Amino acid sequence: MIRHALGAAGALFLLVPVFIGALTDGGEQAGALPQGIAEIPDAVLRAYVQAAGGLETEYPGCTGMAWPVLAGIGKVESDHAAGHRLSSTGRARPPITGPRLDGTGAGGNTTAHTDSDHGRWDGDTEFDRAVGPMQFLPATWASYGLDATGDGTADPHNVFDAAWSAAVYLCLSSPEAAAVDFTDTDDLHAALLRYNRSASYAQKVRGHIDTYTALAARTVPVSGAGASSAQGRSAARWALDQVGKPYLWGGTGPGAFDCSGLVMRAWEAAGVRLPRVTTDQVNAGRRIALDQVQPGDLLFYETGAPGGSPSHVTMYVGDGQMVNAPGTGRSIRVEPVGGAYYSARFVAAVRPG
Repeated sequence: MIRHALGAAGALFLLVPVFIGALTDGGEQAGALPQGIAEIPDAVLRAYVQAAGGLETEYPGCTGMAWPVLAGIGKVESDHAAGHRLSSTGRARPPITGPRLDGTGAGGNTTAHTDSDHGRWDGDTEFDRAVGPMQFLPATWASYGLDATGDGTADPHNVFDAAWSAAVYLCLSSPEAAAVDFTDTDDLHAALLRYNRSASYAQKVRGHIDTYTALAARTVPVSGAGASSAQGRSAARWALDQVGKPYLWGGTGPGAFDCSGLVMRAWEAAGVRLPRVTTDQVNAGRRIALDQVQPGDLLFYETGAPGGSPSHVTMYVGDGQMVNAPGTGRSIRVEPVGGAYYSARFVAAVRPG
């Protein structure tokens, strides 16, 4: 059972809910997500990837988060929601609840946790139980639970909400909001101990992290018809979240982007690796007709900029609109695909994969 800490001094952090555009279409395949991880349901793996990809953007002080970290925790906490069905929005059915924490030693916990949520999440009005695929205590969820799906409810039983909240918790529970580098062994170990103050727990999770890190290296580009529509929608939502940030030549975020850096990071957040530069990105997928584009598809243009043709890329986001990182001195914006300037310079539309 997880024993969530509230930081070294028991401090609570006020969190502003952040919608990260989670991939919630449980019926679509993971496409370019890591191969050979049959034990992790596709929707759960997408939740881990999405949460890890969004952390540094929303919380720049926390770097190096990767999906194997969240998968290691999810493996120990609920075996990736094993034995539970996931709805199309990512909610576990039936809800995942741990042993009753009445101080009798159930789940290895000898401290009584009296009811803190009136039974809302755990169905128990006398004592608390850890809840959801990432096994938050209801009291901890009240402070750290976030809505990743944009449905208006932070739900610990929703795998997307739970994974995102776990990533943010690992970041913000650091004493005095210190920076966290999850690639640093000491920082990672300390974060795991904040999640559960047990050395054996941290050791077990790190073993799974090592296993999943090795599997992550087997990530391959999607094949066939290209990325799934769920991945495209997720990439588009991620790109839309960057609107208003400045253009920076060579920028790959989180604070500023150039055109190819923006689309690369957006698709990376959706679980698909793209080349870094526009001239390579145009060959990293299937060419499609402009009237067949769907959210996430890439639109390439020849604007005369140095570096080869095509020289510019945008992302289609639906309703005839595209997200565009236009150039130095301007900010990332949404504009019509049919605008006169870009229409005259159109080269190709590409669906990654």
